Amino acid sequence: MARLHPSIIMTTLLLGGLLAAGCGLDPVKLAPAEAPATREGRISLYRKTLQAFLDAGRLPIIDMDVMLSPGTDTSALVRAMDRAGVALTAVTSPQPETIQNAVKKHPARLIPLTSSPDGISWTSPDRAILRSTRRELGAGGFGIGRIRMDLGPGLNLSGGEKSAREADIKKQKAAFEAILRLSAETGAAVWLEMEPEDDGLGWLERQLRAYPDSTVVWNRTGYLPHSEKLPAYGHGLLRAITLRRPNLYMILTQRPSGKSNIFPAPLPNLLFDPGGKFSEEWRAVLEARIAHFLSGSSLESLEPARYVRRHQNYSNEILDNLTRPTRRRLGYGNAWKLLTESDWDG
Repeated sequence: MARLHPSIIMTTLLLGGLLAAGCGLDPVKLAPAEAPATREGRISLYRKTLQAFLDAGRLPIIDMDVMLSPGTDTSALVRAMDRAGVALTAVTSPQPETIQNAVKKHPARLIPLTSSPDGISWTSPDRAILRSTRRELGAGGFGIGRIRMDLGPGLNLSGGEKSAREADIKKQKAAFEAILRLSAETGAAVWLEMEPEDDGLGWLERQLRAYPDSTVVWNRTGYLPHSEKLPAYGHGLLRAITLRRPNLYMILTQRPSGKSNIFPAPLPNLLFDPGGKFSEEWRAVLEARIAHFLSGSSLESLEPARYVRRHQNYSNEILDNLTRPTRRRLGYGNAWKLLTESDWDG
């Protein structure tokens, strides 16, 4: 049996019974829509969706990171978006046909990315990922679907295991450089899943400098599950990186702040201070460098009721603590510009 993509379990659990949660917002009424034949037609339809949310007095959220599985109930996904206040969602999947079917069924709500390769199959020396990505971009993809990188050196490894790990890291780096060149050539952003750690983040910044016409959307911002991997990681480092690398966008985590602990311990969600209050330092970074930040779903497997609660937490604890212009940029303005290559003028 083929191994499922790491985030498919999340989507499957989420969509099966969301309405049973009995919480969230009422849906915004939208006119029925047919799937447009052109990119321009899709953008026009997405614009109508965002405007409908604005006309209803809502802050429309563009969720920039949802993984679909072949069994995903996309109608339930759209109902989940309604309850969570999400106007549009950028979707990917290991299977291109899953993306195509979902977008065809819900053309006014779902934005297609290219497919996300399972595991590290994208590092194959034949570079099949480049050919398939070109085809999917040509068929209407708005970005290059999620690439999973694991550059942790494995400090406890030795002998043959260490050599194999070093070879694996080298292979990943070479393959990702090829994808960055494709991004620079096509103008399509690359969605990157990578935990913050010394070798990975430093290497990524060097590649962004080497390929200034490429664009990377990194989905781990604010989340550091293993603080020993990058002790200096935090708002100060990310502020500096945004000043140096204009081609890096970062998706904020929607994970909750975490439980208080009587024993001193690093918090994995750096957006919050101990006790659960949104960090004033992170607020200052977002206000000053908002052009680099986007909204997106959590990567963890979720129970249905928790999905809406997490979106509500994100709105209440983060979005509502920002100034109105910053809130609009983080909710949908930056995502709109990245996906459509134009400023929102609605």
